[in-house]
Amino acid sequence: MLNRRTFIAATAATGLASTQSWAQNAAPRTFGYPAGTRPFGPDVYRERRRKLMERMKTGVALVYGPATVDRGAGAAPMDGPGSDFSYLTGLADEPGAALLLAPGERTFREFLFLPAVDPEYDRWEGSRLLLGGELRRRTGFDKVARMGSLGPTLAQAAARAGEMRYIGPLASPDAALPRELELYGRVAARVPGTRIVNQHGLIHAMRLVKEPRELELMRNAIAATDRGMRAAMRAARPGMKEYELKHIIEAEFRAAGARRLAFPSIVGVARNSAVLHYMGGDTEIRAGDLILADIGAEVDSYAADITRTFPVDGRFTPEQRRVYDTVLAAQDAAAARLRAGAVYEDLERAATDVIEAAGHRDDFWHGLGHFVGLDVHDVGDRAQPLPAGAVLTIEPGIYLPQREFGVRIEDEYLVTASDNERLSRAVPRTVAEIEAVMAAR
Repeated sequence: MLNRRTFIAATAATGLASTQSWAQNAAPRTFGYPAGTRPFGPDVYRERRRKLMERMKTGVALVYGPATVDRGAGAAPMDGPGSDFSYLTGLADEPGAALLLAPGERTFREFLFLPAVDPEYDRWEGSRLLLGGELRRRTGFDKVARMGSLGPTLAQAAARAGEMRYIGPLASPDAALPRELELYGRVAARVPGTRIVNQHGLIHAMRLVKEPRELELMRNAIAATDRGMRAAMRAARPGMKEYELKHIIEAEFRAAGARRLAFPSIVGVARNSAVLHYMGGDTEIRAGDLILADIGAEVDSYAADITRTFPVDGRFTPEQRRVYDTVLAAQDAAAARLRAGAVYEDLERAATDVIEAAGHRDDFWHGLGHFVGLDVHDVGDRAQPLPAGAVLTIEPGIYLPQREFGVRIEDEYLVTASDNERLSRAVPRTVAEIEAVMAAR
């Protein structure tokens, strides 16, 4: 029979055993930077680098990561710096790093360069791992070095290869010189006979065609965005402020598993709905207003971008409905032309023809859409035929600030061999669908 003392001892022993069992079964916690690749394991990124080097064939190529990273940012930048680096390494949260590819080398063909360890800095930002097996395991690179050795390594590899291939994005003449080209120029001045070769489309051609695992994450981001959009439609009431709807939308994103926004949310009412990238939020919503919500969740580094325009009262006025149906018809006309081999300008012409026929050509102020992926404005050449596997938005609009409203409808489409798939088809889109959701409030 247990007395009080033996009962307590037995209970403590049981609790300790339970804690020990849990500790043995729990996954080990990760400390220090880089924490590892995400959203996929190192093998995915190693295979991407292998495919890229196969396309390069010879020469060497350098890809810089972002100079700085705000790990606590609530929203991604509209056009994220370092996305090529992230696509090839999975190290989205590691600032000041670089990747060197050398397909002609005998032993090591890929090199990861990381910033030097600084104990004083690490007290503020978190400790960086020392060079060694754990760092190689987390990153998937057999050759990891510090940034101080990048220049000499590039010069030696370039001397053997004879060519430095530029595979980053093109920059306009007025923009700053890309860091890769700046370093290539200094190396070429010191290694006679080494030349710089333009292959800027190599990575972007790979990124343009989405892998099935990427599409799964993009569908998750769209599902989270759908949840936020429906919540906004149900919650909208006269007397609210725009920022209150933003908070409702973004709370639903987080509840759906999104860690941050794909871009800062746009919620504009009345005249603000005719401002393309309206960033305010203090305007009061009044009876009769149209609300334009251009929003997107980011799930595991992949973006969504959906726009809907809906009436705060739950029903469109005849004028609002007429304009809305014109924009919807323009979107459908463009989508009807979307398939592998189509060219973006043909889609844009189809949408514009519909808007022009309705007498609103001068009220459509922007391009028809953009590619989506790791960045909300993702890579791709709209002058080239679209490949199967590309994902882009179609987002026509009509903006009537003199009538105190604007309408934009934006959906994401996956290009297929013979047609397309509207990935955001679950989001209420027609007048009847929107009014049905709002009637159930």
